[in-house]
Amino acid sequence: MRIVARGFVVALVLWAGVLPAQSAVVKQNVNLREGPSSNTTLIRTLFPGDEVTLLDPDTVANYLEVRTAAGNEGWVYAPRVRVLGAAPSSPAGPDSVYRGCSLPGNAQSAHRQDLNRLKNRITAPDAADIDGSVTMSALTAPGDDTNRWSTARGATITGFVIDVKKGGEETVNCGEKEELYRDTHIELVVQQGITAKKQRIIVEVTPRWREFMKTQGQNWTTDSLATRLEGRTVRFTGWLFFDDEHDDESENTRPGRVLNWRATAWEIHPVTRIEIVP
Repeated sequence: MRIVARGFVVALVLWAGVLPAQSAVVKQNVNLREGPSSNTTLIRTLFPGDEVTLLDPDTVANYLEVRTAAGNEGWVYAPRVRVLGAAPSSPAGPDSVYRGCSLPGNAQSAHRQDLNRLKNRITAPDAADIDGSVTMSALTAPGDDTNRWSTARGATITGFVIDVKKGGEETVNCGEKEELYRDTHIELVVQQGITAKKQRIIVEVTPRWREFMKTQGQNWTTDSLATRLEGRTVRFTGWLFFDDEHDDESENTRPGRVLNWRATAWEIHPVTRIEIVP
């Protein structure tokens, strides 16, 4: 904690209490520590989508002093969180708990919980988060692409929508059976006329973002997206995600396999913006 005179601490807390709380959201795994240094004691690890409140807007040695939603106070490495600003007039994204399902879903393994947190991210990437090297051509470029990009980055890609369908019953959505509460699975190709499954790129709309976009006057149900997007060129923005459940069914990581049905295990998941290209 910062070393200041006791009287000043009291004054600062009282003053801060009348200001709008400034919040931030974790972009990639970050350690909450007792001080502004990687050498100080680890309190806990925070994950993408976790929200924190800034106790002070200024950084110390590139660390921010924060309080977690669970009430833990400490310091986090500033580049790994996105400061949202003071008291936004409208929500920045979906709620962290949706229909009783939290960000890790109901997965049992720690690895799957971590992946579900990435799939369930509740903030949209800003301009600084977008990796401009991610294009449809780059995604379909051959070669082992396991480490080609980072799940801490977002992307914007434009492709021809060849199929829109409901996703499966997954732990990320706590095993929901109803279509409305399951992901929407969208398959893209570089351009019209390409139909080969091994050339397809996957992007996914989550039920959390579907519900949030409803509050913004947009219909992101699977049926509506199928009607409006199939057979059109569409631009998608969202977070990069490497789906290791399907790396053995992707041409880039298992080249030549007869049953491959996608080009890469990299996806945009979740999608946070959809634009139909004229």
